[in-house]
Amino acid sequence: MSETFISRITTKGQVTVPLELRKALNIKEGDYILFEKKGVRVEIKKIQSAVDFEEFARPIRERFQKANITPGDIEEAIKWARGVKGE
Repeated sequence: MSETFISRITTKGQVTVPLELRKALNIKEGDYILFEKKGVRVEIKKIQSAVDFEEFARPIRERFQKANITPGDIEEAIKWARGVKGE
């Protein structure tokens, strides 16, 4: 189900995110949001904080460390997947 909200742009180009959206997205003062242009539409997404990302990434990093996978190994895997020849 789609919901519609209206907000006015100020002379400085600022927009107030409607209270209902702030609550739904758990957006608070100091949070960052991302505006993604998709054709003539714009999507707004809350950006996860560095702490949230750190918690997300920790088990992945620990698994890589246990398997002795280095950042260099990851870069090489990405190059291989993209079909980039070694330098």
